[in-house]
Amino acid sequence: MAVEIKVPIPDQTTEEVRIVAWKKAVGDTVKKGEVILEIETDKAVMEVESAGDGVVLKQLVEVDDMVAVGKVIGFIGAAGEEVADADAAEPVSKEAAAPAKQETTTGFTRKDISVTPLARKIAEKTGLSLENIKGTGAGGKIVRKDLEAAPAGAAASTHDGRLFASPNAKRLAKELGVDIYSITGTGTGGRIIGKDVTAYAQNKPSMDYSPAEGQPQPGTEVPLTKMRRAIGINLQNSFRDTPHFNVTMPIEMTRAMKFRSQINKGKEKKDKVSVNDLVIKGCSMALRQYPAVNSKFLEDRIKYEADVNIGIATALPTGLIVPVVMNADKLDWKLLAAEAKSVIQQARNGKLIGLGKGTFTVSNLGMFGVDEFTAIINPPEAAILAVGGLKQEVVSIDGMIGIKPMMKVTLCSDHRVVDGALAAQFLLSLKRYLEEDIA
Repeated sequence: MAVEIKVPIPDQTTEEVRIVAWKKAVGDTVKKGEVILEIETDKAVMEVESAGDGVVLKQLVEVDDMVAVGKVIGFIGAAGEEVADADAAEPVSKEAAAPAKQETTTGFTRKDISVTPLARKIAEKTGLSLENIKGTGAGGKIVRKDLEAAPAGAAASTHDGRLFASPNAKRLAKELGVDIYSITGTGTGGRIIGKDVTAYAQNKPSMDYSPAEGQPQPGTEVPLTKMRRAIGINLQNSFRDTPHFNVTMPIEMTRAMKFRSQINKGKEKKDKVSVNDLVIKGCSMALRQYPAVNSKFLEDRIKYEADVNIGIATALPTGLIVPVVMNADKLDWKLLAAEAKSVIQQARNGKLIGLGKGTFTVSNLGMFGVDEFTAIINPPEAAILAVGGLKQEVVSIDGMIGIKPMMKVTLCSDHRVVDGALAAQFLLSLKRYLEEDIA
């Protein structure tokens, strides 16, 4: 009997999708779980897998057709098997091809100089001073080509490729918050000395607090994008309909950070395990121990998921999306780190992995200096973990005062599914894994 190819329902707010590409043509052999087409929601592109083995018998829609979710768009079955045309899905509309997205260079402002990360790295390696370089990027930002065109005199005081500055100058630069690579030395041989730093600090231009790159112009209005509208509706429904409650717990990260240092030794940056990877792994173990948290609240039932699929809240210039690491509890450290980086990068490129398949979400704002926060649950999931930054804090150690790396995490739960005691037990399991059992 023929198997229907249906448009999946990725979330509670999506009503229709665009057909991006058929990966299998009529007559092609396909296996269960193999990708047969790609669709696009308001948020991202996602893959649709075959629900059975056989050959593609019929495709009822074409590329760029807009189709309602849940509709039958094709059939898979035995070669030569007949299927009725009456089951054909009527496309909602035909959407014109969207214009190519224009890539933008993302930079950042450090101290008083606006420069892209690549240009900053090149300047630090080569000893170039950014002080007298005129940026040609957006908003006057210094980009790579500006460094390549910089005159030789722009270089900071260096000796054998190393910064040529006195210890006092380096200390003052750190205390005063100035970029020592932007200072021209007046000491012997062009060495940067203390008075060079203080003079620069007294005369440095004030910080530019004009709108950062990518921010809207004050006093303007812009229409909602499909993505921003979908995010707004989804989060509004979650906050209105879901009884949230929050439980926060500190975690001592000495063992976890030592383990991370050991496992990352000798690895390239792209292969290294991040702090967020540690948290994801710890959550996957805690979810395995407390499957009641790894659940979804549906209209008339609670579904306890068999797989542990952890979503990673990812910020884009256009909004927030949640790519998913599938079966996170079954991945070793190498695979987990690679998969997390891969799904995030694909999401940033517009292709969302695991849309609608997540069972739990991790949201991390620690890299922005946030100590702790609460998050809105991604329905129909039962919980989301909000992760704060890692900080050296004064703590009591066997009655003595000491300093330990601490991190606060907050479990935000749906009280219809998770009770307070269960939330605390889940956090204790996560805490025990990161503090004692990580390996």
